Amino acid sequence: MMRSFFMTYSRFFLLLLIGPAAMVAQPADSLGPHFGTALQSLKQHFCPDRRVAVFDISWTQTDSSFVVRGEVDKVGARDSVIATARQYATTSVTDSIVVLPHPSLGEKTFGIVVLSAANVRTRPGESEELATQVTMGLVVKVLKKGPGYYYVQSHDEYLGWLNGGAFQAADRAGVDAWAAARKVVVTSYFDVIREKPSNTAMPVCDVVIGNILKSGRARGSWREVELADGRSGFLRTQSLQDYDTWRQTRHLTGDNVERTAKMFMGVPYLWGGTSSKGMDCSGFTKTVFRLNGLELTRDASQQVLMGHDVDAGKDFENLQKGDLLFFGRSASEDRPERIVHVAIYLKDRMFIHSSGRVRVSSFDPASSLYDEHELKRFVRARRVIPEQTVPEK
Repeated sequence: MMRSFFMTYSRFFLLLLIGPAAMVAQPADSLGPHFGTALQSLKQHFCPDRRVAVFDISWTQTDSSFVVRGEVDKVGARDSVIATARQYATTSVTDSIVVLPHPSLGEKTFGIVVLSAANVRTRPGESEELATQVTMGLVVKVLKKGPGYYYVQSHDEYLGWLNGGAFQAADRAGVDAWAAARKVVVTSYFDVIREKPSNTAMPVCDVVIGNILKSGRARGSWREVELADGRSGFLRTQSLQDYDTWRQTRHLTGDNVERTAKMFMGVPYLWGGTSSKGMDCSGFTKTVFRLNGLELTRDASQQVLMGHDVDAGKDFENLQKGDLLFFGRSASEDRPERIVHVAIYLKDRMFIHSSGRVRVSSFDPASSLYDEHELKRFVRARRVIPEQTVPEK
């Protein structure tokens, strides 16, 4: 899933305004251009990727004042901007920068997801573009409130707008309590939590593989479970596993990655999707590796920075099962590399990816699965086994 900087620019409003927002006539030696140049350097330092950081700065300059406004997500960013303004300004500098989380949120600057797959959008609104998804039981940082939506940062640092009904607001104590509680993880492709331990009982909500719930007492072939918002019900024990046990038994191997990946065969492509309900190319790789204990970054253009390069070889003979394949445009003298697609290598020149649907393709022209389009735009491979494990939530 490729997020170009231009799309991200419109998606998250992380706009660095290089120039005064509302300016009166100024002398020829105005500090505006100099301050703007300095801000560019600060932006590159504190916000090299606008998908995962906030640096939204503007300013107003008059003959008697210099007001700096905006939002950042790091105290150090705010301090550096103001220090730079004072370095250049010949008048007093007013600091009107808000460091997120926004103070109006109080102590509840976290959220625990209570939907099987909650949609994180580029702007607040149900009709807005789907940026990514967060799944039940994961913790997000809440940065600010909008009209019915909250600007959040997911566990992989991705930014976007999440409907207020998709999570349970919590303070640090609430998140710590959730982390300490005995939990279960959903291991089946899809299931339903029901009000009573019966297949005919009224549903409470649906769950998908990877969802995390608070564990309760067993009732025969069912177990009582509870969501972070207090809703509770019963889930079949065949569809879950103790969360701590599950974490300890994750073994990141090529065979396990292949087994997990093929479980999603036929799942439709969904731009922004990261669940068994639908997934894009990087959402697919992310989900597969997370279920095997490795947390990948969100987009293909971010995942290509993980692990280390592997020389694929003329016939892809140097690749191992579980290597990530990246597609798009190779770098040239006048154009940078552009990654737009990612897949998982299997063996014998075969790979699995989400393209239209999750499916297996081949680089072998003699194969019935031959994918000439992907072969022509193959850029490089990266090996990510092993890397870092899934963080505690």
